[in-house]
Amino acid sequence: MQAVIEAIEMDVIRGRILPRNRLIEDHLMEDYAAKRHVVRAALAQLQRLGVVVKPPHLGAHIRRFDAQSLRDLYHLRAVLHRAAVASMPLPVAPDRLMQVRHAAQAHAMAAATGDLVAIHRSNMLFHRLFYGLCDNAYLAESIRLHDWLSFPARAYAIAEPQALEQACAEHAAMVAALAAGDQGQLERLAVAHMGRARAIYEQRYLRA
Repeated sequence: MQAVIEAIEMDVIRGRILPRNRLIEDHLMEDYAAKRHVVRAALAQLQRLGVVVKPPHLGAHIRRFDAQSLRDLYHLRAVLHRAAVASMPLPVAPDRLMQVRHAAQAHAMAAATGDLVAIHRSNMLFHRLFYGLCDNAYLAESIRLHDWLSFPARAYAIAEPQALEQACAEHAAMVAALAAGDQGQLERLAVAHMGRARAIYEQRYLRA
């Protein structure tokens, strides 16, 4: 099941699956050489995460946001990110700072290779470790779940070279602000870091 989930993620990132493209079981079985029950389990998991929606009589498809739902989602993500930063005990313990620094470096190295799987996974790990510094398991989990919910909106920035370069620079700046114990800068970066991916989605799907 996990292999099919990852394959769908990569096809979204590469633009092979677009918002509201129907996800037809027979086609997915053929594309990913998977049995029907595996494909169904993968779609069910992505539906639980909010990546896939399945309106009655319309079939499963990747979530597409309209302008209002995108504003609402990013407003809530900003609230969660600010709350996490405000809860971070500063200065950060050296071992935990090193973990976040290494995650940022791993993401930068993945970006240099162009390996989209590695870029996506290392980016998710960086965010998990960074927001995990808030030491509030419920808040960190809410951020993780909303990262998944926003995946259909932010996926298209992962393969965009300038957006990827900006993301790497912002990760490095976030690590530097952690090291300096600059909570105000951390809050600004945590919110601004979401902006490029949102702008790409708006450009492609809301301004056409």
